[in-house]
Amino acid sequence: MAEIVITIDGPAGVGKTSVAQILAKRLGFKYFDTGAMYRTLALVAFEKNISPTENVLLGKLALSLPISFHENETGLKVFLEKRDISKSIRRPEIGMLASTISQLKEVREAMWKLQRQLAKKAKKAVFEGRDMGTVVFPKAQVKFFLTASPEIRAERRWKQLKAMGKEVSYKDIYESLLKRDKQDTERVISPLEPAKDAIIIDTTALSLKRVVEMVLKYTLNKLGGLWDEQSGRENRDER
Repeated sequence: MAEIVITIDGPAGVGKTSVAQILAKRLGFKYFDTGAMYRTLALVAFEKNISPTENVLLGKLALSLPISFHENETGLKVFLEKRDISKSIRRPEIGMLASTISQLKEVREAMWKLQRQLAKKAKKAVFEGRDMGTVVFPKAQVKFFLTASPEIRAERRWKQLKAMGKEVSYKDIYESLLKRDKQDTERVISPLEPAKDAIIIDTTALSLKRVVEMVLKYTLNKLGGLWDEQSGRENRDER
């Protein structure tokens, strides 16, 4: 069976995580948060006091990263071996470190290899990140790029962290977001940008429900006979 890959790229705070999770659940696809993969590597580097300049070591760690995703009634949980790191990787300093080490050639190449392996194993997957449609899966059947104003994105991330019990200021989140945007868009290796064939959606004034409706409608139209949402099975012509 051929792989079916849907990519959702965009900067922090545009809602791509929520959209990707809901879309994957509706279609019965496997969901992968690649941002969480980089954040997990950043957390490991932070806790082991590994410098962002140690390219080769970080690349090796990325290839053998013991990360797994588990869904329950409260949402997606990220585990490093048996440890739940869902909240730890969302700290602003971990996000900034993730952006820094993601610029390393050794790290990105290791992650690309790991992500493609995951897609091959899953067969049907939704990958959310920053270079999924441009570099990792340039031949993905469906591609989206979500965007929104930095003010709205900062507010969303601030509320998300508050819900996790994190005491952070909106100003700090906003400044951190702008700094990360600059790093992500200006890096030499796979900078943050929409794929030429991606559908771009500005989520600034849209509710999550509306964005999901738009993404789901386009996806079903694009996949056509490849996928039947209602049956949750590959829709093959057996004639």
